[in-house]
Amino acid sequence: MERPSWALLRAIVLAVTSLFLLPLQAQAERDWEFSVSAFGGKAFHSNENLKISQGPIFDGGGMVIGTFTNGIAQGVNLNDAPTFGGKITAWNLPRKYKWQPQIGLELDWTRFTADIHPQTVGAEGAVSVPGFELGSLSLIAQDFSVNVLAVNLLFRYPIGATQEMPQGRWYPYVGGGLGAQRASLTLLGYQETSYAPAVQGLVGVKFFLIKNLAIFGEVKRTTGKNEFDFEGAGAPPGYFEKYSITSNHFVGGVALHF
Repeated sequence: MERPSWALLRAIVLAVTSLFLLPLQAQAERDWEFSVSAFGGKAFHSNENLKISQGPIFDGGGMVIGTFTNGIAQGVNLNDAPTFGGKITAWNLPRKYKWQPQIGLELDWTRFTADIHPQTVGAEGAVSVPGFELGSLSLIAQDFSVNVLAVNLLFRYPIGATQEMPQGRWYPYVGGGLGAQRASLTLLGYQETSYAPAVQGLVGVKFFLIKNLAIFGEVKRTTGKNEFDFEGAGAPPGYFEKYSITSNHFVGGVALHF
């Protein structure tokens, strides 16, 4: 009869051997491919509207002569700025390594600024003074730090795919996703943070330098609308400002595939 100690030792050896063989079997089948990426570039912001719930109306001498409600500042200019971020991507690989399109999922984080310099823009809204119209609004300097975290659904078209490189020697890709946009506002020393839903779409191309290392170029458009109530700044009840932040990101990056 075999002693229990030898039986336990043999079971451990078999278990350890199985742990080494399973990854080799998974690698041979290659059902999934994963990558981590970092990127940087520049964000070009679209001129968007700013919605203000209420505010004062001034005459030519700076005196308050009335109020407005539901004001919309039109074509507010946001300063273009550097952008950077990172990605974690998973691609589902076909059983037969051919040129067929492939589907992937991606967690994408993007960071940039969207500051406003002092400016006067056209506006519209309801005013309390008969015969007057809200023709313009003057904005003071405001700083925005923006983070977008989104989950993307991706499609790619491998070029030169083989069993060893099912992702191809290079490939174009396209995708889109949903997520959250976090915007932090700084205005005359006052700070406030807002969270809002975000939508993004992207298109790019990736080239492999070696089997597991690639570079890529990408154009991505992100958009979200963040609302601030300025409660800590002494704003009246019900007051808010809603900023539309829409940006086109032109970036380049490097990716490690495994």
